[in-house]
Amino acid sequence: MKLQSLLFPQTGICTEEKMYFRRQGTIDFTWDKDYTNMFRNSMIAFDTYFNGCSAEKWFKYTKIKKISINLHVKGKFRITLMRKEKSLDGITTKFLHEETFGNDGAEGVYSFPFESESNSGMFCFQLLCLSDMGTIFDGWYEGEVAPEDIRHVKIALDICTFKREVFVTKNVKELYDSFLSKPESGMSDNLEIFISDNAKTLNQNDVLLCDKIHIFLNKNTGGAGGFTRGMIEIMKCRDKHRITHVLVMDDDVIINPDSIYRTFVILSLLKDEYKDAFVGGAMLRLDKQFIQTENGARWNKGYLISHKSGLNLNDVDACLYNEFEEKTEFNAWWYCAFPAHIISETNLPLPIFIRGDDVEYGLRNLKNLILMNGICVWHEPFENKYSSSMYYYIFRNRLIDNSIHNLKYKRKMFIKDLKEQVKREIIYYRYKNAELLMDGVNDFYNGIDWLMAQDGEGLHKSVMGRGYKLQDINDLSVPFSYPAYEQACRMPEPKRRTRVWRKFTANGIMLPCKKKADNEMPVVAPTFTARPVNFYRVHKALNYDYCSRKAFVTEKSIKETLRLLYKLWKIDLKSRWKYRKTVRSYYNRKNELMDIKFWNKYLGI
Repeated sequence: MKLQSLLFPQTGICTEEKMYFRRQGTIDFTWDKDYTNMFRNSMIAFDTYFNGCSAEKWFKYTKIKKISINLHVKGKFRITLMRKEKSLDGITTKFLHEETFGNDGAEGVYSFPFESESNSGMFCFQLLCLSDMGTIFDGWYEGEVAPEDIRHVKIALDICTFKREVFVTKNVKELYDSFLSKPESGMSDNLEIFISDNAKTLNQNDVLLCDKIHIFLNKNTGGAGGFTRGMIEIMKCRDKHRITHVLVMDDDVIINPDSIYRTFVILSLLKDEYKDAFVGGAMLRLDKQFIQTENGARWNKGYLISHKSGLNLNDVDACLYNEFEEKTEFNAWWYCAFPAHIISETNLPLPIFIRGDDVEYGLRNLKNLILMNGICVWHEPFENKYSSSMYYYIFRNRLIDNSIHNLKYKRKMFIKDLKEQVKREIIYYRYKNAELLMDGVNDFYNGIDWLMAQDGEGLHKSVMGRGYKLQDINDLSVPFSYPAYEQACRMPEPKRRTRVWRKFTANGIMLPCKKKADNEMPVVAPTFTARPVNFYRVHKALNYDYCSRKAFVTEKSIKETLRLLYKLWKIDLKSRWKYRKTVRSYYNRKNELMDIKFWNKYLGI
């Protein structure tokens, strides 16, 4: 059974060459061709993120007995099979086999098995061209497996979207062209696509390319409501379409269809002890496509641990580091597949709109998570998506998730964390953000009955209206200066003695302003990576969002500072008698939030 295809850089998906192959000598590769020409004595290596084979995981989780590499080429080559793994001393390479094959001008398909006493790390290979010119047309890794060991798998792709027409239309077209329109793909009858359109703005003529694509107009109840709507619709037709697995995927990602094929094959070949395993996709940055943001994660009571964050996947060492498994508690829903039977009328996600629904569902249901190199999506980095509304959900949903799972997030620790974040926003003069943080906490204290009674769409509109709105820089009272922005980003941290003084004076809030933002000396600070030093004794600042090229202005206010600190004190006081009671209530009544009757009413279906 084909496990994975050899992939090459492709415009519209990813053009980072070293994630696919490494070359030496004269090699003719261009993005618009579906073949690669090699000239005499040139060499190409496939010890890469997309084209290495995660042998250790294939043998651990699936029933395959042997792995081989198949190549469709023209010309004469020498192939070298290797196994690579990361060690404390660096990269260990074990050469497994070397063979000359093919003939000048002759085209053929050749197969080479990997024979190794150990399956640790990655299987990979390199090709040396021995002809004046040789051509690589295609290649794939193949697994030897008994026919009776192949499970029936049909994936229902669950996409929730809100005004992301460009991404959704492109991805659906890619999947249609790669699978749904091609019986020979092996997946044309094994994939159904379910789209919850929260904004009701998709042009259905652009998306409904065949009867395996389904669109449902949905209330804007956030990612939680959109994905749950998809799950409910999948439940309705699960038996009819023989659906075995659900794959939840964000609407604003770029994906190579082979990720879905690899997921399909893994699920088809799972060993019995892993039949309920989840398959997760890593998140890679959309702006720097070779940088990994997360490959599995731990919730850790809200002190999130993103595994293998920041790895440069152009490097062999980083790809081999990815092969090591670490304790995971969930995989984010930018790409996560799990058995369809997990979804039931009493086991649906929580109605928390956004941020934390995937975490909680993973904590509730995940036992084993399979992560492999080459299964991923590219997603806009979170620091490029600034929104004040997120501050409302940060602590509210963190408290709900921890309460539902009785994670012992102690009151004193929670208050300490809340105070730190609120005071940080006050120091940045972002008083609306500080207010939203505390509003979220107060709504948590309103309890489970309040949450169930909410119109999620209406609540979110209210939250959006209470935050900062990014505006065109020409419409703001503080002029934007890019050199001032660069200066703020690169401004050095003060010395220790100065930091102590600044802490004592609440970053200068208790002192007169030293400078004001005007036409001569504007103060510009980044939205995501702002630091206290950017606001020290500043009267007014322009908060610049690099991604959108928009901004908002914040201004020092002693009155607002005192009001918010008083509100923070009241929350601290309320927490002393209400925190444990509210936590117990969520834990004891959690099933009410997961029930189909509640969700039908909440979604209005």
